[in-house]
Amino acid sequence: MSTSVGMRGIIIRNDDLRSVRAPVCGVTDRLTRSRRSWLAGRLESGIGHADAAFRTDCTECAEPCSQYAGLWLAMLLSQIRRVDRAVRALDAVDISAAARGDRPLATAATLVRAKVEAAAGRFDTATALAAAGLREAEEVGLKSWTPLGNFVIALTAVRQGDLATALRYAQRMEEDAVFGRKMLPPGQAAWAILQIAEAEQGWEKVAARAAELLDSGHVIRQLLISEPAAAPWLVRLMLKSGERALAQEGVWASRRLAAVNPGVRSTAAAALHAVALYEADMEKLASAAELHVDQWARASAVEDVGAVLTDRKGDRGRAALILEDARGAYAQIGALRDAARVKSRLRGINTIVPAQDQGLPASGVAGLTRTEYAIAKLVAGGLTNGQAAEQLYLSRHTVAFHLRKIFRKLGVASRVQLARLWAELDSGGGLEPGAAG
Repeated sequence: MSTSVGMRGIIIRNDDLRSVRAPVCGVTDRLTRSRRSWLAGRLESGIGHADAAFRTDCTECAEPCSQYAGLWLAMLLSQIRRVDRAVRALDAVDISAAARGDRPLATAATLVRAKVEAAAGRFDTATALAAAGLREAEEVGLKSWTPLGNFVIALTAVRQGDLATALRYAQRMEEDAVFGRKMLPPGQAAWAILQIAEAEQGWEKVAARAAELLDSGHVIRQLLISEPAAAPWLVRLMLKSGERALAQEGVWASRRLAAVNPGVRSTAAAALHAVALYEADMEKLASAAELHVDQWARASAVEDVGAVLTDRKGDRGRAALILEDARGAYAQIGALRDAARVKSRLRGINTIVPAQDQGLPASGVAGLTRTEYAIAKLVAGGLTNGQAAEQLYLSRHTVAFHLRKIFRKLGVASRVQLARLWAELDSGGGLEPGAAG
């Protein structure tokens, strides 16, 4: 990479840092350090150097070096799901682009923002931003940035069940690779394409390619950094294929990355999730769901708890409860294909298990769902959120979410009020919800 290229070509596009010459300015020097740290798996160091580059007031270059550093910083933050901080960096870049009248910078910021929104699980917003960014990139000649938009639309489309769109944009990602547009972290495009192929052809058809990705060394490390759900997804697929040795490789890769980044929650959650799948450990799966900051990954961990329970005699009632939570979590972020898959699994459970053996009683309180009823009964009995979560194989996050809805429906403001009200409600005493005072 020549130093005469300018900032629009320095950031992100080139993977080979060995060809970097002496830095043009302090910004590019810090960006080089950031990229080296990131590629080596030292994530906090990579973010620290990127943040320093963003805060450097460069007076040596004609182009807005610091603002392009802000885009790089936002990309890194989105990959480990620190989306609020990524959004703040992008807001600052947008202000600068507007002040300068810099349309290419504004276009690049739109495409990065689309990726941040996708990382946050806001798929509709991400798709709209990616489409707008791709149109702008075509008009201003920013072809090197199009992989971001193509990736976002392909991934959100497969999540939402729009396979035709997903396949069309998967083809565009393949074209990006042919023309050397290396905007995405290594492996990220391959993982998206594998998920689309699985949706189209079934998991059996993609298992061999997934195994190749797992065995890719540097590429798999970069994938596990950028996509927290990739490790459990690959481990799950290898276990389905009977490839326990390869599944263990995925577990080890995710654990190594988490070990050198103890302060990064996304890598810790992914490693725990991968281990829990390998060991079929429900408690660890529930803990992974609690730890995940990626909303889609969290829903998948909850679904995995339900899948383990489904295979156990006498636990299918609880499995139905857990899977219903997973279905709702997927639906909330617009992952309609995943929600439909879980709904199909639920139909199978409900067909097999008689209603009286579902494991949890039907709600005895008008207006509460089965899940809300079970949680309310335990909390009214004095259990903490954590204890209720353990009883029901839910995450504390899920229990807290349902408890807020229970309080609203019953018109109470505290656990003490719920406990006072509950005996009369649950016994059918006729006390109206909202009369707790």
